[in-house]
Amino acid sequence: MSRYVALLRGINVGPKKRIRMDDLRALIEGLGYSDVKTYVNSGNVVFSADGPQDNLALANGIEGALAAHHELDVPVVVRSGEELVRIVANNPFPEHAAHHKTLHVSFLSEEPAADLVDSLARVERGEDDYRVLGKDVYLHYPNGMTGAVFMVNGLDKALKVTSTSRNWRTVVTLAKMTVE
Repeated sequence: MSRYVALLRGINVGPKKRIRMDDLRALIEGLGYSDVKTYVNSGNVVFSADGPQDNLALANGIEGALAAHHELDVPVVVRSGEELVRIVANNPFPEHAAHHKTLHVSFLSEEPAADLVDSLARVERGEDDYRVLGKDVYLHYPNGMTGAVFMVNGLDKALKVTSTSRNWRTVVTLAKMTVE
């Protein structure tokens, strides 16, 4: 069995895209996955699947099920447990790891084109800092998310991918859940 994390974007943060976590767990179990657990009420699902799976196929299957069974149009990004453990280990801002509210990771649906990543260097960022490592963007917002200048919600457009972000505490907790 392989462990995965599905990261749903924009779930339960506004009045329109709402789903109870037990309904979300049941949906994932209905797709044939096991040992399904959710973390906080914002669309983080850890589950097991038989053998290695393709992240994009998993994400598309979950997106389709959300649309079919709950009439929710929700982007989903999936990472394997091994990938999530590597994301934690490869943190380019280790000096900020204790500050969970200032360190975030944006998970991208696919690796962005190099020229688009290069173009981020020209975007205003104030005190904010970032690193793009493959399909993940590490974001350090010293003034918190509400005080951020750099790409709070613009990575999708700038990198031409789907993204969803989590604070460092959530990233670390999800990584731990994949190895428990």
